[in-house]
Amino acid sequence: MTTRSHDPADAGNTESSPETAVVPAENSITDVPAPSAPEATDHDRLSPQAVPDSAAGRLGSAWVGLVLGALVTILLLIFIAQNTTSTDVQYLGLHFSLPLGVLILFAAIAGALIMALFAGFRILQLRMRARKARKLSARSH
Repeated sequence: MTTRSHDPADAGNTESSPETAVVPAENSITDVPAPSAPEATDHDRLSPQAVPDSAAGRLGSAWVGLVLGALVTILLLIFIAQNTTSTDVQYLGLHFSLPLGVLILFAAIAGALIMALFAGFRILQLRMRARKARKLSARSH
């Protein structure tokens, strides 16, 4: 077990074994000044500020998203290749024929665009609320 000694006589010796361990006496007076900062406890060493961030960060998240997107694209291409049966479509008075896989792909793209539109409106709404809150807090200070 490795321990560190605060005794100046043991400054070079950072390892301690039961045979060489220095045990301070309870009532001994030393000339060593008390440390200015309190010793770090196990709780302090494991606090979120002290533990380095082990997450991959934004670049790692982008990489995972890119790989997942590529896998989904491959699965979609397989789906489209296996569903080539032509299907008649009627939409807003238009009549046309498309392979089933392509038709479902277009429907998925339309759904994703609609969701992105709603998400964009929600982001704008939250930004306006945050701007209003900042203005109110600036006035109160």
